[in-house]
Amino acid sequence: LKRPHLGYTRSADEIALLLGDVSGKGVGAGLYMAQLKGLVLSLTRQHRSPRDLLIAVNRVLVDRLDGRSFITMSYVVVDLRKQVMTYARAGHCPMIVAPGTRAGVRPPIKVLAPDGLVVGLTLDDGTLFESLLEEVTVPLAPGDLFMLFTDGMSEMMNPAHDCFGETRLGEIAGDHRDLPLDELADRLVAEVRAFGAGAGQHDDMTMLLLRVEPVVAGAAPVAALTAAAEG
Repeated sequence: LKRPHLGYTRSADEIALLLGDVSGKGVGAGLYMAQLKGLVLSLTRQHRSPRDLLIAVNRVLVDRLDGRSFITMSYVVVDLRKQVMTYARAGHCPMIVAPGTRAGVRPPIKVLAPDGLVVGLTLDDGTLFESLLEEVTVPLAPGDLFMLFTDGMSEMMNPAHDCFGETRLGEIAGDHRDLPLDELADRLVAEVRAFGAGAGQHDDMTMLLLRVEPVVAGAAPVAALTAAAEG
């Protein structure tokens, strides 16, 4: 994965976030990721919906990738004014959600996994990609933690060939959801590497963490976000 994460402001009230992973490694994968970044920056001016944007990306890239390559993507739009997050994914790892503490109780971890094929497969005229791609919208509340990641984390294998797995990743994120995000990112990476026990890293590890912070008294009624990226 090259240049894996991208975050930018779409308007005064919206932030868009992209996490992508190109199949393969080397210069070719890096060039595809650079092309993807420029394409998304251009298309986001035309498409406000994550689903619509991913459909547009697939239409462009399906004729530009070689037959052996594809891209997985997660695209998120955070509306600070409405305090909602809209999310779609094209074959990428699911999103892990650790809700904030409610009345002294920590709700269980959630996994958001809307359907969607990878980008760039030459299967038909794009009808199948469009028919399978789902979009979900979730409300934001203070303390909510959201985690996007690449399979280099969840598929880390130990010497016994056991995978770290999404469940274990979510449990660790949930147990330490109140840590500062840079510390949480360091802990997650350390746990994954410790699990590997020197077995060797087969893929790049990248994650994007976002947490909703309480609105300061007297400020505009929007959800404030803090974020940390590791790649």
